[in-house]
Amino acid sequence: MASGGAPAKAAAISLLAAALLMLLVFLPGGVAAAGIVVPSIDALPRGLLRGPESVASDGKGRGPHSGVSDGRVLRRNGDKLGWTTHAYGPGYSADACTASAHRPETVTKSRCGRPLGLRFHLKSGNLYIADAYKGLMRVAPGGGEAKLLVNEVDGAPLRFTNGVDVDQVTGKVYFTDSSMNCQRSEHEMVTRTGDSTGRLMRYDLRTGKVVLLRSGSTYPNGLAISVERTHLVISSTGPCKLLRYWIKGSKAGTIEVLADLPGYPDNVRPDGRGGYWVALHGEKNELPFGFNSHLLALRIGGDGKILEEMRGPKSVRPTEVMERKGGRLFLGSVELPCVAVVTRK
Repeated sequence: MASGGAPAKAAAISLLAAALLMLLVFLPGGVAAAGIVVPSIDALPRGLLRGPESVASDGKGRGPHSGVSDGRVLRRNGDKLGWTTHAYGPGYSADACTASAHRPETVTKSRCGRPLGLRFHLKSGNLYIADAYKGLMRVAPGGGEAKLLVNEVDGAPLRFTNGVDVDQVTGKVYFTDSSMNCQRSEHEMVTRTGDSTGRLMRYDLRTGKVVLLRSGSTYPNGLAISVERTHLVISSTGPCKLLRYWIKGSKAGTIEVLADLPGYPDNVRPDGRGGYWVALHGEKNELPFGFNSHLLALRIGGDGKILEEMRGPKSVRPTEVMERKGGRLFLGSVELPCVAVVTRK
């Protein structure tokens, strides 16, 4: 760890605590307040680590697990042990990557990687990792070095591997490559230029083959398989839309708009009730001044209607919202040094 890491961590967490102690408000349908929640802060180890982008728990409820800025996937092991290393990609160097976690991704990307989307295959316990720079990886239940499964499709390298989900029945893995032109370190260019070279793919663990399902997409980001396993819900970040891609039935292979959103969507996670939590990195027409509050996330029904809004301070820009039993919501972020754990009153 670089010198001065501990004070940097304390300062960051202190500022974050001040921001998060502002109450997050949930609005059903955006109409009236349904309840108020108070978040707690689950800080990452080491002062220079940040960015727990995606949050996932295995079939035994262990975790959460989250990928961080030095290229590792960490697992939370209760209050006594805290966060420990669960997985890392091929070529990872603890000395080089941990010490340079605060450096630009352009310096560390090839060796360290940057884990984004995470999903478990619950039956096997395998964790699938969408690493922005390395590609699609898988690590066994015990953790350790992940195996690289896919780093190119039809001869074109994955440049911005982003979202992932697993069909729990077939074990097939769906994942996105947000751009064929830009890497994650250039993600603002993807939105600014309207880049439409994104791809949607499916990996079959039984055959080890990957199939290109759709190309020419505009910033495909997170995705989730529907409860019926008939379609995927995909966030299209730049256009501020949720898309529905059919994988079964008479519409198989077609795509349609499920919802127009008031902000830029990131990851999509099931809410356990047939709908989805969609994290918003920012509002579409957000003003740089005024009230220190904005939309953090939306709960969307299977029909695309907004069921609930989550609002909070502008210093919080979540990339994922995962709901677990007991009304707890885990908020991931690529910018903050913590996971926010929100419990409804």
